[in-house]
Amino acid sequence: MSCWLLHILIISSLHLISPSSQQETSFVYENFSSQENLYLDKSAKVLPSGLLQLTSALDHQIGHAFYKKPIQFSSSGPVSFSTHFVCAMVPRKGIEGGHGIAFLVSPSMDFSHAQAKRFLGAFNASTNGSQVLAVELDTLWNPEFKDTKSNHVGIDVNNPISIGVAPASYYSDMNRKNESINLLSGKPVQVWVDYDGTMLNVSIAPLKVKKPSRPLLSHPINLSEIFPNRTKLFVGFSAATGNAVSGHYIIWWSFSTSRGSLQPLDISRLVEVPHSSAPHKKLPIILLVCLTFVVFSLLA
Repeated sequence: MSCWLLHILIISSLHLISPSSQQETSFVYENFSSQENLYLDKSAKVLPSGLLQLTSALDHQIGHAFYKKPIQFSSSGPVSFSTHFVCAMVPRKGIEGGHGIAFLVSPSMDFSHAQAKRFLGAFNASTNGSQVLAVELDTLWNPEFKDTKSNHVGIDVNNPISIGVAPASYYSDMNRKNESINLLSGKPVQVWVDYDGTMLNVSIAPLKVKKPSRPLLSHPINLSEIFPNRTKLFVGFSAATGNAVSGHYIIWWSFSTSRGSLQPLDISRLVEVPHSSAPHKKLPIILLVCLTFVVFSLLA
């Protein structure tokens, strides 16, 4: 009898550690100073304040930031995840702002094939080589990508043509209607992305507004179709500029594969975002010589 019970226990234990089960992963970056488990490339960097800067307000930049440990998703069972982050897009004074930030889920952190400008550093003109689920916060109108207007949120699968798109807004539970958000205001914006195994929900809101009761976008998604080998996926961000430029920043980020276990946001601990400004440029030498000559002439 004891051998029979031992046999049952061994089988049950093997079932519990089956690779088909989803391992729980949770993390939070209250700021990015430690850079622990953070992969950065191209223009992305962590500023001394702890702010994650994907691009500065210069032209034709691309920046990526990923949590460098792969997320262990189930190979056959249900898959779910939730993320909540705070971002800001700060345009350069006197220049059109763009192009935007995207939250990415991908089997690879290699986006060397991706292009800047309207491709957000996640896609390219041929749409080849992109195996990615993206939630974009786009600030320019590209009608070829089914954009409804310049200031919008979209869901993209393997190419920049959105399968779901809506003007940037949030449902105000107080006013019981949608309120618009200017993504290029330079102010922090909250973003929630929730996936329950069948449906992807996206919500946004100003910094001091709690998560809306109604998502901005809801779209059926099957991760197994997008990623046939979905046991290991990476999560992170991309951003890009072109002739239209903005500083693209991630201020705070929480992620979990267990629904309801996201780290709550403490607004009082957030790092301040730089204000809009024109880049400092050095005066040409010939201008400095002329100014010096004028000064000496006045003093003579």
